[in-house]
Amino acid sequence: MNTLHTAPVKELLEALHIDAEANYKARYEVLNSISDKEEREKKHDELRKTAYMSVSPEEGSLLYFLATFSKVKNIVEFGCSFGVSTIYLAAAAKDNQGFVITTELEANKIEQAQKNIEKAGLSEYVTFLQGDAMQTLADVDTGIDFLFLDGAKELYLPVFNLLKSKLNDNAIVFADNIDKAETNDFVELISGLNAEFVTTKTFNDQVLIAHYKK
Repeated sequence: MNTLHTAPVKELLEALHIDAEANYKARYEVLNSISDKEEREKKHDELRKTAYMSVSPEEGSLLYFLATFSKVKNIVEFGCSFGVSTIYLAAAAKDNQGFVITTELEANKIEQAQKNIEKAGLSEYVTFLQGDAMQTLADVDTGIDFLFLDGAKELYLPVFNLLKSKLNDNAIVFADNIDKAETNDFVELISGLNAEFVTTKTFNDQVLIAHYKK
C-alpha cells in the first residue's frame, strides 16, 4: 500500500503546502518591512505562533520513503506545527501498521494539526501531546524506530538525550533545519558518536539523517 498517494492524503498535502508557502511569504513581507532589529525579533516570535513551519514536499517525501522503506512502527515527532510532516509520518505508519506520537507547544497549532490529520483519515495512527516536549515525551514507554526533530532548535540536544536510550536497534533520526546555530551542539554530539551512529546531511546541509546501531 502507498497511502501517501491516495486521496484524501495527496490532495490535502498539496493544499497545505500551498497554504504554507503563502504563509511564509506573508510572514516575511511583514518582517522585512521592519527595520528596527529588536522590533523585528519581537514580531518574528509573535508570527511564529501562527506560522506553518512545515517541511517541504521533497523533505516530506523523504520522511515517508525512509519510514516505509525501513518498515518502522514506532515513530516520535518533536514539533508537529500544523501537522504537515505528521501526515507524511502517519501515512507511513498506516502502511507499516505502526503509530506516531507527536508533540507541539502551541495549543492552536496542535488543534489545527488534529483537524488536518482527521481530514487525511489518519487519526487512528497518531497521538498528539500538547506542551513542553521535555515533559510530554518523558513518558514515551515504547522503543523508538524513527525520531523526527523539527521543534525548537535549542531543544534538539535535550530531546535527543531524553530519548536516546529508547531508540531501537536500526532506528533512524531525522533532524530538520540543522543549519541553525541553535542545533550545533546536537549535530556535534551525534556526528561524534561514530560507534553508534552513521550520519549524512542532505538538502544543502539543512537536514541530518542518522542510522543507529546498538
